[in-house]
Amino acid sequence: MKDKKIGSVLKTETKVIAYVVICLVVIVLGISYALFFEVKGNEKNQIVKAGTLEFTYANGSQITNENNSECFIPMSEEEALKHSECEYKISITNTGTLPGNYNINLNSDAVDKPMALNKLKVILKKEGQVVADYPKDGTTTSLVSNEKIEAGNVINYSVQVYVDADNELLNADDDEKNISIKINGDAVVNDENINPVDTSLAINYIKNIPTIENGDGLYKVTHDVGEIDKGWNQEEYRYAGSNPNNYVSFNNEIWRIVGLVNVKTKRGIEQRIKIVRTNKVVGQKDFGSYYFDTDTNNWTTSTLKDMLNGIYYNSEIGDCYKNGGLNQCDFKTGEELPKGLNLESQSMVDKEVVWNLGGHIDSSLLSSVMYEKERSISLYNDDNIRQTEWSITTDNGNKFNGVALLYPSDYSYAVGGSVRNECLRKILYEYSSDTCYQNDWLYNNLTKWLLSPSSSDPNDAFLVASEGYVYVNNSYNIYEVWPTLYLNSNVKIIANLNSQQEYGSIDKPFILG
Repeated sequence: MKDKKIGSVLKTETKVIAYVVICLVVIVLGISYALFFEVKGNEKNQIVKAGTLEFTYANGSQITNENNSECFIPMSEEEALKHSECEYKISITNTGTLPGNYNINLNSDAVDKPMALNKLKVILKKEGQVVADYPKDGTTTSLVSNEKIEAGNVINYSVQVYVDADNELLNADDDEKNISIKINGDAVVNDENINPVDTSLAINYIKNIPTIENGDGLYKVTHDVGEIDKGWNQEEYRYAGSNPNNYVSFNNEIWRIVGLVNVKTKRGIEQRIKIVRTNKVVGQKDFGSYYFDTDTNNWTTSTLKDMLNGIYYNSEIGDCYKNGGLNQCDFKTGEELPKGLNLESQSMVDKEVVWNLGGHIDSSLLSSVMYEKERSISLYNDDNIRQTEWSITTDNGNKFNGVALLYPSDYSYAVGGSVRNECLRKILYEYSSDTCYQNDWLYNNLTKWLLSPSSSDPNDAFLVASEGYVYVNNSYNIYEVWPTLYLNSNVKIIANLNSQQEYGSIDKPFILG
């Protein structure tokens, strides 16, 4: 059958070089992700990432008749559909958390005198079913238009190109026998996928989320911090409870929003969104356990501060203090530890926030009092050279990148549910009560460092114990670290929600833009 068809069409012996070049020009989902383009894999198995769409080619992106001669002899569509070995498979995966839309277009991209596109046949299958049969015209055609793909979904296509059995062009001059085809896929932003309020500034967005007085969710907190600074008497918004919907996509990971809290900047008292990387997300690498410092509780000179704002912030490999002493930590490859901050995430970190470094002798005080102490100058004096703030202007001229730890009051204000008011009347050392730490989303069963120092011992810093209470201990012990930072005031939140969905759930986290 094949010899007969070749004889009827090819009156002279020719060698047809057939190229099918599958290229992707993909526009990012637009509002939530920076555009990136990455190709990986070998010749026969390629993955192309563009924005949040991932395109996988099981058979490679270039084919010639030298390896696929049976795919480019003239044949009918019925015969072509029998040649499964001639199908070039493409999978489209939406790796983001918003639904997306995409087009698949067929374009001629040849040199010299190519075989006219309308002399070829193209079959496109979706999940094994034929959805497009080209040609429709001789220049450009749309195979798929504005097709929707839900977040996390995979759609499988196969493309089959063959020479029409009635095509007489193969008898033409040799320079008209090359075949070059591009399949262009592009993602499109569909406004119906985005809630109209989703593009507001994150600060305003949090303020507009309904607050609660019981259960898991966002609470409004009013502080009375005495006479240290009347500016601190503003209301704050804090997520509390055993598992509130405060999940946020950041740095290609899932972090959590502590709340909208008061901060000091060079302009005065303002508010910023505070986020933390916990170890409570299934499938996400734990950050690990480290010294606070080798001999002091002074955050401005600590080895932990240097690590978080050095090799971690810059996604590098370098010195860290863990496992009994000086070690090498790899925040670059993501093989053992999580990767450090990427450039997009770095741009979202507020580097002008002043981190107050006040403390107390121990944890025998209420959350409201600890909040005041954290923002005071009450700490061990070190002959009057100890800094009480950490920021660009007070960090001894060293570069400041803005990654630190939770405050003790961040932990205590995260308790929610029906026991919240009762727990906020307890001293921090008594949070080991089941009614408190089991209703606190910042609790886990490991001891972790907090930012504040002891004001009575230059070596002690605050921690959350594995039993759930707050206490102080020596800085050269090794405990868990949860990186914490403030977001720039111009960061926006895209909620990825509709009226039936929850705000910031683990499956539909907040997205930053």
